[in-house]
Amino acid sequence: MKVLQINAVYGHGSTGTIVRDIVSTCERSGIECYVASPDVNVCNAKNYYVIGNSTDHKLHAVYTRLTGKQGYASSKATKRLLGYIDSVNPHIVHIHNLHSNFINLRLLFSYLASKDIPTIITLHDCWFYTGGCFHYTTAGCRKWQDKCGNCPKRGQDNFSIFFDPSAKVLSDRAKYLKAIPRLYIVGVSSWIAEEASKGFLKNSNISYIRNGVDLDVFKPTESSLRLKLNLEDKYVILGPASKWLDPINKKALNWFAENMRKDEILMLYGANQNIESLPANIILYGYTKDRTELASLYTCADIFANTTHEDSLSLINVEAQACGTPVVTYDQTGPKETVDGFVSTSVVVGNEEALLSAIHDIRDRKLPNQANLCREFVKKHFDMQSRYKEFVKLYQSIL
Repeated sequence: MKVLQINAVYGHGSTGTIVRDIVSTCERSGIECYVASPDVNVCNAKNYYVIGNSTDHKLHAVYTRLTGKQGYASSKATKRLLGYIDSVNPHIVHIHNLHSNFINLRLLFSYLASKDIPTIITLHDCWFYTGGCFHYTTAGCRKWQDKCGNCPKRGQDNFSIFFDPSAKVLSDRAKYLKAIPRLYIVGVSSWIAEEASKGFLKNSNISYIRNGVDLDVFKPTESSLRLKLNLEDKYVILGPASKWLDPINKKALNWFAENMRKDEILMLYGANQNIESLPANIILYGYTKDRTELASLYTCADIFANTTHEDSLSLINVEAQACGTPVVTYDQTGPKETVDGFVSTSVVVGNEEALLSAIHDIRDRKLPNQANLCREFVKKHFDMQSRYKEFVKLYQSIL
């Protein structure tokens, strides 16, 4: 069996890591794997094809900025890709994220339809079944279920200088995708799979396979981080800076600074160290691309707090628990599926008081074997090996 994966990146970043791990799992099962991506920073990858070049990607980005229509340029690069697909002759094409200005959707989907190639689309976000937005929950928009237009997220997910093409984009996606005879939609959470069934994909074959984490990497990892950061006598609440420093969470951030206990510190990782005017009990850690360092960071924290308002799944919640650290997260969209409701929990989105109260409940409860229970939950529901074997089963069932 030959399977071709197509994604915007490979081997790094969230979806790039997921695709690499799926490929590794498939190869161990005897599946011949190929990957196509515009990512030029991939070294020593087997059966890897680069889509387009930097010039083409930049021209596509300009086209998107002018028109708001992403996936409508890169015709020559896409035709060359189709020639490559012909040469590989895969039994299945598995598509991931295509919103990075590198591929022509009409050409790709029309080709897959005409060749009757079984096609899997993994929904890492909502882009494939909307008029161009990645998420819509916070915006309170449900237009994608019928007909887009007057997009409330214009200028955010796909920046357009002059136009709002969301109605056209949604109509085109429905036409192109519904033309593929053997189309399989796979959400990364039950939430996004259910959402997709409410739009033009409602009559499609829709299921979900949750993402997984590498338990050999994300595990309790001892380090000197607490000593190095002078946090030995502190209760450390760790959180993603991208969520906590989002303007939508400004009120929550300020409220936390005023209401945390005296020995508590909110440490935000993945932030520019030059950010000023943060209260003394909120500190920044900075960026890290080293997964072992990230595992050490999760382990050194007493609890992980995620103020995400919309996510397809939120794998960082899972990574923290794999390292033995309990999680409190907002419950809107996919993140509510990443906690067990016992050791870790979710609270109503936007309710910072409930968030801190849940943190204190977990702290004061001092549950025996808390770290082991967190890790056992991840082993049962989010082990990378088990989760991605579900794709192997899906590939085999399709053929």
